[in-house]
Amino acid sequence: MTRDSPPSRPPRRWLVAVTEYAGLTEYSGGIGSHYAALLPALVASGSTVDLVVFAEGPLAPHADLRGVRLLRHVRPGRLPRVLSLPLRALLVRRIAGRAGYDRIFLAEWGGLGAALPRRAPLVTNLATSMRLANEVSGLAPSALPRATRLAVAVQNRLEDRQIRRSAGVVPISRAMLRWSAARFADLPPARVVRNCIAVEQVAAAASAHSLPAGWPTDDAPVVLFLGRLERRKGVADAVRAFARVAERHPAARLVLAGASGDSRFEPTRAQLLALLPETVRDRVVWLGHVADASLYRGIREATVAICPSPWEGFGNVALEIKAAGTALVCTTGSGFDDFCTDGVDSLMVPPADPAALADAMCRLLDDPGLAAALAQAASERVLDFAPRPVAADLASAVDELLAR
Repeated sequence: MTRDSPPSRPPRRWLVAVTEYAGLTEYSGGIGSHYAALLPALVASGSTVDLVVFAEGPLAPHADLRGVRLLRHVRPGRLPRVLSLPLRALLVRRIAGRAGYDRIFLAEWGGLGAALPRRAPLVTNLATSMRLANEVSGLAPSALPRATRLAVAVQNRLEDRQIRRSAGVVPISRAMLRWSAARFADLPPARVVRNCIAVEQVAAAASAHSLPAGWPTDDAPVVLFLGRLERRKGVADAVRAFARVAERHPAARLVLAGASGDSRFEPTRAQLLALLPETVRDRVVWLGHVADASLYRGIREATVAICPSPWEGFGNVALEIKAAGTALVCTTGSGFDDFCTDGVDSLMVPPADPAALADAMCRLLDDPGLAAALAQAASERVLDFAPRPVAADLASAVDELLAR
C-alpha cells in the first residue's frame, strides 16, 4: 500500500440465515430476490458470506451462488410451527457460536436471531414482521384460524426479542423505520438502507425472454397486477379499480401475476371475480406465481403495471417494473415514497382508493406518450438500486452500527 492510498477495509465474515432465496428455494418474494442479489455483491467487495437456509422442499440443484457459501439447508419437517420456530433460533445460535463471525445479518421474519447472546454482532434487517403483515392486512388475532394463533403469538414474541437484542437495525425504508420506532420504544440504533434487485438481469430478461404461459395473445391493452393475491398487496382494490377501467376501455385485460393467499382469510378467485360485473370477468387472466424470468418479459409487454398495496415496507416488485421498462402506478405513504416520484417516474395514488387507482391507469392507457416518458425516467433512476451500491451502503451502515 502506498502512502497516499486509503486504508483497505479488513475482510468481514458474515452469517446470513434466510427462509427464502431466489434461484435456490422454491418460492421467493421480494426479500428472497433482494438477498440473492445482495449477498454476492458483498462477496465481490471482499467479504466472506455463509448462508443458512430454512425452507421446505429441495433446493435448486446446481444453483450458482456466486461465491456465497451454502453452509446448511434445514427443513422444518413435520414439527408444528410453534415448536420449529424456537428450535430454528437455537440452531442459528449454535451455528454462530462455532465460528468467529463479526457480522450476523438476519431479517426479523421468524425471529431467527432471537436466541443469540446480547454480545453477538447481530444486525436485524427490518423488512416485514408477522405483526406488521397482519396489521397491513387488517387481520386481528381473532380473525386468524384458531389453529394458527399460538404459532403467530410465538413468532411475534421471537421477532420482538430478536430486534431488542440487536446491536443495530437496518430498516429497508423510512416508512419501515417510522413504523418500527412507533412499535418499539427501545428500538436499537438504526440506519436505513434500501433494497436492491439485479437491475441488469431484469432488463435483459425483459427484452429477450419469452412471455409467460397464459399471457394474452391479442393486442388488447394489459393492466398487470404484480404480487401475492392478498389484502396487504391491494389485490381487491386492483380488481375494483379494473371494473372502472373496463367501462372506459372495454377491451382491456387485467392480468394477475402472483401466488394465491391462504383461502381461510384471504380473498379467493370467486370472491375477487364477484367484485366485477359479469360482462368483465372474462377479461381477467390468472397467471399464478411465475417462477422464471418470463415474468420480466410480461412486465415489459404490459401497458401499465400496478402496485396498489395499502402499505409496503419497500416494494421490490416496483423496482422490477421500473427496470423492465413499463409505466408504474403505486401508492403513497409507505416504502414506495423512498424511490418513486409522482409524475416523474411513476403515478402515485392514495392507498385503498380504487377510484384514484382507476383514474391513474386510464390516464396512462389514454396517453402512451406519458407512459413512455415515466418508464424512461424510471429506468434511468433504478440503477441506484443495483446490488453493488446497495451492498457498499449496507456494509458501511453495519460497520457504523457495530462500532457503537
